[in-house]
Amino acid sequence: MSTQVMRHQFEIKDGSIIHTPTGAEFTPVIGTKESTTIWTGDIGRRLPGGEIYRYADVMAVMKTLRHEPALAS
Repeated sequence: MSTQVMRHQFEIKDGSIIHTPTGAEFTPVIGTKESTTIWTGDIGRRLPGGEIYRYADVMAVMKTLRHEPALAS
């Protein structure tokens, strides 16, 4: 069973979106609307606390954050 992904699990730092539980990083490519460089970190792996985050769930929240003013190009 997967763990629910929540907005508060993300931080925006130096132009990247970081999912703190997994260490996954999403960096929008400047000059494009939707292109993103992705480091998947521990998405899909069982973390020490037993949590498992699904890639699609993390990506869904990341896509909403992609358009926040802090990342606007």
